[in-house]
Parts: sequence; structure tokens; C-alpha cells
Amino acid sequence: MTLDLEISPFTADHLDAAAALLARRQAGLRAVRPELPAGFTEADGCRPLLAALLDRDGSHGVVASGGAGLAAFLIGFPRHEPIWGRACWSPIEGQAYDASTGPDVMRDLYAIWSQHFVDRGFFRQYVYAPAVDSALLDTWFLTGFGQMQAHAVRDLSLEPPMDVSFSTRRATPDDLERIAPLMDLIATQLVRSPAYAIALPEVLATYRAEYASDLQDPAAHYWLAEENGVAVGLQGFYEAEAGPMVPDGAWDLADAKTAPEARGRGVARALLAAAFAEARTAGASHCVTDWRTASLASHRSWMALGFQPTHFRLHRHIDERIAWAGAQPG
Repeated sequence: MTLDLEISPFTADHLDAAAALLARRQAGLRAVRPELPAGFTEADGCRPLLAALLDRDGSHGVVASGGAGLAAFLIGFPRHEPIWGRACWSPIEGQAYDASTGPDVMRDLYAIWSQHFVDRGFFRQYVYAPAVDSALLDTWFLTGFGQMQAHAVRDLSLEPPMDVSFSTRRATPDDLERIAPLMDLIATQLVRSPAYAIALPEVLATYRAEYASDLQDPAAHYWLAEENGVAVGLQGFYEAEAGPMVPDGAWDLADAKTAPEARGRGVARALLAAAFAEARTAGASHCVTDWRTASLASHRSWMALGFQPTHFRLHRHIDERIAWAGAQPG
């Protein structure tokens, strides 16, 4: 390590200093993206996030400290899920560095943090980085990560397309059969080149029951586009969970799909405009969503519809053979 810093495990003793560091990062981000919440520009707003991370099962973190105090931290946790396998995650609040130190220190922290999880069989590793921090993104790319998911936001001022042949309305539980052909569209599209995102059969088998539940959920706001009685588009919204990269009171576009034969005709825009009008009435001012950046259609569509990335999920898949091929030959 070229810097005069000491790396040590992240403990409860570091919470206050780490919260202050994270708050400074958020204040800098909010200067560029003023829609981000003000509450996380204060250490008191950030401390509960870090305390929750530290309390998670299997949580592990590291900090870099020097004469000026805490210079950087990286903390995350393991997840065991069918779609992700054995993976470790550091969310957007799970890392920050002092601007005077620079992002290269994250490479040193990752060298320690990642070894902890590799030793325990977690070879799929995920971190997040703000979209405007190009130096940090380059640091992660230099360390073997690739961009996987964009998390984005836009305001709710969107006009619907004109002269369309379809209509939009709120979906109801009675629409379950009507939307059945749309249910697996995201999964069946993302398995294709160049996204190659897997779709497990056992997960696909749960979609119908999940939609039956969602359409009855008063917290869900599903909008349907139909033409001649046929569903050609569907979008589902919820109130977004609060977080450092989520505007206060934002809605979350959690589900969106357009029938292949209806694409390019303004279906997604019409559904967004209808839902945005409902969201404005409810007092919201922004909408967040996310998508796989390797999906050409998804990335181009959401960017064209005005969503601007706030942060990215990055992914590194370490060759599992390192568990036995990393030993000294012989």
C-alpha cells in the first residue's frame, strides 16, 4: 500500500467516523444531483444504515485509517439465493472514501475484504458506485469488475404519446388472465444475447401466483395498456424504499414490459405518463427504476425515456478453481 494508512476490521467503534465519511460523500453527490435526499448528508442519517450492515449475518468490513482519521471503508454481507448463488454484496452505502485520499484506496480494502469471502466460498462479488464518480468506477473496473445494473431516477413531468391505437388504465385482479402472456417477458428477453441473465424455471413457475397477489395489493399501482381487449403493456409501481440514492417520497417502477409486437409505438411512455400523473396526485415528485445495462433494448429505452443513472451495481465473478488451483504448484 503506497499510502500511509492502516487497514483493520470494521467494528462498531468505526460507526461514527464512517457515517461522517458517508455523509460527506452524499453531500457531494447531492450538489450534482439535488433530487437526492438531504437526510443522508448528515452523519446521524447515515449511521443507522451502517449499523444495520454491521449487524447482518456474516457481515464483514474493513477500514483504512491514518493520522487524519478514517480515510475509507468497505463493508458487505453474504447472500445465499438461487438466482445469485453464493454471493457477497456491498450496497451503495457500504463504501466511501475521503476525497483527499482518492479512490485507489478501495483497491487495497477490496484485496482484504474479498479474500475474506473467497475463503468462505463466495466467488460472485457485487459492489455499487455512484454514476457521477467516474474515478471510483474506473478503480473498480481496474480491479476486475464490470457494470451490471443501472439504478436511475427521473422527475414525473412526462407527456403521453399522441394518436395511439391503444388505451391505458389501472389494472385490477380481474386482469390476471389478460396479462398472462406478458408475465415472463422480462425473463425471456434477458436470457438472450448480450445480457445472458438466467431465468430459473422454478422462479418462472411462481409468476402467476405473484401477480395474483400483486394485483390485489393496495400498495401496488399496476397500469395496463390494451388494444382491442389484448394486453400490450404492463407497468407496476410501489412507493420506493428510502435510501441515500432515492429522492424523498419517490415511486419505484418495479415491473415494466411491452408485448414484442407493440414495441416502438409509445406503450411504455403512455404507461409511464399515466402512472406519473397518479404519483403526482399522491405527492411524489420522482420515480426510480433499474435495469440490466447489457440489455440493449432496456438500456436504450429507459435512457430515451429520461431516466438518468444515479449509481451502478458492479459484478465480479472469481474463478471458483482458485479454491484449489491457488496453491503453490507441487
